[in-house]
Amino acid sequence: MSYLKFDKNLMINLEWSLPKEMLRTNKSGAYHCTTIVDCNTRKQHGLLVIPIPELDKDNHVMLSSLDETVIQHGAAFNLGLHKYRGDCFSPNGHKYIREFNCESVPQTMYRVGGVIMTKEKVFISHENRILIKYTLVDAHSPTVLQFRPFLAFRKANELCVENYVLDQRYEEVANGISCCLYQGYPRLYMQFNKAPQFIFDPHWYKGIEYIKDQERGYPYQEDLYVPGYFELPIKKGESIIFSAGTIEAKPRSFARTYNEELANRHMCRSSFFNCLKNSAQQFYFKTKKGHYLLAGYPWFGVRARDQFIALPGCTLAVGDDKTFEDVMHSSEKALRHFMSSGELDENIGEIDLPDIPLWALWTVYHYAKEKGMEICRQKYGK
Repeated sequence: MSYLKFDKNLMINLEWSLPKEMLRTNKSGAYHCTTIVDCNTRKQHGLLVIPIPELDKDNHVMLSSLDETVIQHGAAFNLGLHKYRGDCFSPNGHKYIREFNCESVPQTMYRVGGVIMTKEKVFISHENRILIKYTLVDAHSPTVLQFRPFLAFRKANELCVENYVLDQRYEEVANGISCCLYQGYPRLYMQFNKAPQFIFDPHWYKGIEYIKDQERGYPYQEDLYVPGYFELPIKKGESIIFSAGTIEAKPRSFARTYNEELANRHMCRSSFFNCLKNSAQQFYFKTKKGHYLLAGYPWFGVRARDQFIALPGCTLAVGDDKTFEDVMHSSEKALRHFMSSGELDENIGEIDLPDIPLWALWTVYHYAKEKGMEICRQKYGK
């Protein structure tokens, strides 16, 4: 039994469900973060949030959310949820949720009349791409799904307003489209594992509010651009996989990629320790320049003190000696360079603080406690 399983009564109670957020990362800086009812409550929330080193050191919200609509007998049931001005929540898709479960990957079960459908999310490791798998568990009549992507293309700490600079053009790609709203951004590829029909119907959804930013006294209203919607039929027992990423992918590979990622998540959240272990690994940060630990999503980057303090617990305590040694290698290299040249490291912030060498020794001390003094001396004696 999963530690993270919530039923209908809890999910439809927004006072209870909205404060509960989930985070999934690709362990290379990109992340997906929202509430368990898929209603964004912070400007940093998004379905696909990525670093764009060519622009700056900030994270950028590319795809804010994806609204799903179930159509039967000509009637549309929208599963999305957004907060607008005047404490108005629309379209109240949370009322169709029957269960949320996160035993291996986040899974939401919806029931609309005679339709039962599940939604599962998987972030691809070390790739700026998220996969969402929709499975029609049961249906008594022909069913059609619609998908409306809410696009942002902005810094995670800023907000978007309706403008005329936005580029509405899009290109057709295999089983989907790609677009780039503003110059300097990468293209966003939105594809399915089966061919959809894309209806170009551009609209700005105005006045979306983020209640957590409002509570903290920060700007909290924005407008999001929806270029149109995808539409495709789905049969009972069929699964449809949606992909959003910065590189065009082969639709035929979606199912295999999804299953491979799922196989790598062999650890179920069936105990408190497994929940902690899974959470710890979300903060691994691997780049071409080294291995690091992020100080926290969605606000912080790599900070020297936080990295040294958290490293033993996020690696040695969960049996991941290799990641400890990889992060220490990157940290040692940066610290030695600063101590010899006075130059700050571009990847590890605050490495010039006076207590950082002491925290580095403290971290090595914990390695010695775990692995033995002789192994530690061989590894870090110099």
